[in-house]
Amino acid sequence: MKDKAETKKLSFRETIRIAWKPYRRLYSYVLPYKGRFFFGLFLGLLFGATTGCLPWAMGTVTGAIFHGAAPSAKALTHRSELLNAGGSIKSIFLVCLLIPAIMTARSLASYGNTYYMNWVSNRAVADIRNELFSKIVNQSMDFFNRMRAGVLMSRIMNNTGAMQVALTQVSSDVFKHPITVVFALVVLIYIDWKFTLAALIVFPSCIIPIQLFGKRARRAMLHQQEELGKMSVTMSETFAGIRVVKSFAREKHQEKSFSRSTMIQFRNIMRMTKATEATGPLVEILAAIGVGWALLYVYATNLTAGHFFALLTGIFILYDPVKNLSKLRIIMQRSIAATQGVFGILDNPITIQDAPDAEILGASEGRIDFENVTFRYAGTSIDALSHIRLAIEPGKSYALVGASGAGKSTILSLILRLYDPTSGTVRIDGQDLRRLTQESLRQQIGLVSQETFLFHDTIYNNIVFGRLDATREEVYRAAQMAYAHDFILDQPQKYDTVVGDKGMLLS
Repeated sequence: MKDKAETKKLSFRETIRIAWKPYRRLYSYVLPYKGRFFFGLFLGLLFGATTGCLPWAMGTVTGAIFHGAAPSAKALTHRSELLNAGGSIKSIFLVCLLIPAIMTARSLASYGNTYYMNWVSNRAVADIRNELFSKIVNQSMDFFNRMRAGVLMSRIMNNTGAMQVALTQVSSDVFKHPITVVFALVVLIYIDWKFTLAALIVFPSCIIPIQLFGKRARRAMLHQQEELGKMSVTMSETFAGIRVVKSFAREKHQEKSFSRSTMIQFRNIMRMTKATEATGPLVEILAAIGVGWALLYVYATNLTAGHFFALLTGIFILYDPVKNLSKLRIIMQRSIAATQGVFGILDNPITIQDAPDAEILGASEGRIDFENVTFRYAGTSIDALSHIRLAIEPGKSYALVGASGAGKSTILSLILRLYDPTSGTVRIDGQDLRRLTQESLRQQIGLVSQETFLFHDTIYNNIVFGRLDATREEVYRAAQMAYAHDFILDQPQKYDTVVGDKGMLLS
């Protein structure tokens, strides 16, 4: 279901109102690194202040330099008073160092701001990804029944990437760009308030193209994010079911599905590119008209070269921060949808949880009882099991036989407590499974699934996955009991042979 922020064209005020809650929660992940975060913000403020002072520096330097040609040696011979005309060489040298000094401070502040904001945002996103992955793998099976693997992968990779942009760009821009604008305006007003006032009246015309094409860019970005999720789903399903795809010769079918998504993605990217890049030429044309107007103003008012360069520098300095601030709403709306998607999963309750007073199951005798158990899968209207009574005694072997869909796998899932019964009770050694910790219960159960799955790892690591604290001798003994030891020794690296994705390299 699309988020409200995706389906409505929101004003900046509405965007702030909607973004407030998810952004406040997002920034809670920054708190462990608040020292670096606030230092990065301080450097951003310093960058804005030094940038805003550039017009003053430009006016001061050009005013000192463009005062006329230096006197020739012959003129100095006949008129020694010319030696004292203008500023001294030392003062001129110091004035000329003003711009390099400000640019050096500005560059260092920019580097520090970018580095620290990226460090904090990437570290916070790493924490979010870890928490998100942990929440997903600990979810109950009913969660995976309704969620597609590709969507979950997209949430972890793509959505968190958009959150990283929010932490880096929004946090930085919302501080340093307003400071740049304020300092530049103060300097411009100080130099020539009439010119500044006229520029402020004309300047908003440069923002119109940004606003106009920004709406188109926003729509394209939202569609791009949606299609990116679909592409992830197609890829994960194709790679996970590659045997099925090849067995039924459906490579072309999957290629068409993926190609369709990539073409839609391509069109959205081009729409976004066209919308964002079209603003540049339009704004430059308007800026050129403004420069022409500024030259006429200089001629009419007989301004000095220093004042002209200072005013012109100030106008150009204002363009970039105002443009970035005008794009802030688009970035925020995109990151809102991504942030809400991530927090939606983090807030999704886990239906199968250990009770607060759950006990640890020690050595089990192996008696299992189903007491009037009924179970229905979420979202269905038919019971998978209905009033089942079953007693499985320890030390005996049992076989569940029935047609497909009769409930054999469901009974096994209930024993493992992958689900809880809709009604009734499942017991092991007389204890209700819901009163035991899931980990201790499953440690007492040995499982050979009908769905063979091997990790893309060594044979040894695949075997030890069943019991992480097993010794190498125990792994060898388990392989011998499964009649796999000799087969493993025939492999190129024996137990250290990598089996490939789902064991593709073994057979």
